[in-house]
Amino acid sequence: MYSVNYHTIMVADIAIVGGGPSGLALAGILEKAGFSYIVYERSARDHPPRGGCLDLHEGSGQLAMQEAGCYEKFKEYGRDGDFTIHQLWTDQGENIAKWGEGEDQPELDREEIKQALLTTIPKEKILWSKTCSSSKRDESGNVVLSFEDGTTATGFKLVVGADGAFSQIRHLVTPTKPEYAGMAFWTGEIHESNPFYPTVEKMARKGPMVVIGRSTMIWNQRQGDGHYRLDLGFERPEDFTETSKVDLSDPEAVKKLMLSDEFFGGHAEEIKAIIEAIDSPFHPWPMYNMPPASLNWKPAKTVALIGDAAHVTTPFVGEGVNLAMKDSIVLVHKLKEFGISQEAIAEYEKDMFPRAREIIERSIASGKLYFSWDALRAVKEANVPF
Repeated sequence: MYSVNYHTIMVADIAIVGGGPSGLALAGILEKAGFSYIVYERSARDHPPRGGCLDLHEGSGQLAMQEAGCYEKFKEYGRDGDFTIHQLWTDQGENIAKWGEGEDQPELDREEIKQALLTTIPKEKILWSKTCSSSKRDESGNVVLSFEDGTTATGFKLVVGADGAFSQIRHLVTPTKPEYAGMAFWTGEIHESNPFYPTVEKMARKGPMVVIGRSTMIWNQRQGDGHYRLDLGFERPEDFTETSKVDLSDPEAVKKLMLSDEFFGGHAEEIKAIIEAIDSPFHPWPMYNMPPASLNWKPAKTVALIGDAAHVTTPFVGEGVNLAMKDSIVLVHKLKEFGISQEAIAEYEKDMFPRAREIIERSIASGKLYFSWDALRAVKEANVPF
């Protein structure tokens, strides 16, 4: 089956490239449905996924957990109650609205989603630290996966690209690439050992604290271990992280720039104090989305895309992970109905395309509102529900 030589043929019908929420959900649902599959994941087994916590919705993220057979574990991890309440603040420190109270949309850390799904997948069906560096078709039209360790894999009836915005599989399906959305976040943290922690806890509470105005945005949210993750958003060119010449590993240098008048310097003192309290290095998070009109390709032979590989979107309507996990549900349903076939891929895409286009378009529109100078007026005029 598997060896460490330079050419490897895996004995599995389906290859899943990527072990994020959509890839693992797909594996878990395939396992329950009795399909033969293997997952290739670039990170190590014990390496926690990067990114903030996520809320899973009924009919999509929660349903995927149910169909994968780990719903009870999901409920065990999920944080509801006050954790679902979003607060909206203006740049001048006014707490003007809240929404989400009582909603069945529990928050989970990405690691908790991963751990819940791993309870449903046999260990031997995931290859960790296995980075797919490229993919191509051989002279017979079979997909060949190449890995950074020098091995290759082929002979699959279906290859599923679940490997994110910069997928190594997407080019087998469409030449279209994600577009830069015009804005980025620089992300830092405030930990419980920080003297300012009680103050930020009093302001932000347990659910997300969202600050809009002056063409900037702050998303401040408590994570599962108690620390607060702050995403500082602004409109700048795609290469701004490089051209700014600021070392993101130097928190004081980053905060000096972020607190200048070009960014958050015009915000209320209590908002600036939160930024000043960040006690970690920063990480860049540029925003990308697939062009909505590009989601219309013809089904590719033996290849399908799910999650961000198919339809990466900006996060401004909070549906990205749920859209991705819904893909996993639908794809398995179509495979059960039509077998591992071109028809199954076509029927899956017929369902996925309109769902994804709608979310991307809504998120683009919401991002324009949130990053406008007078964002509060803009969202009120657009009747954005809170």
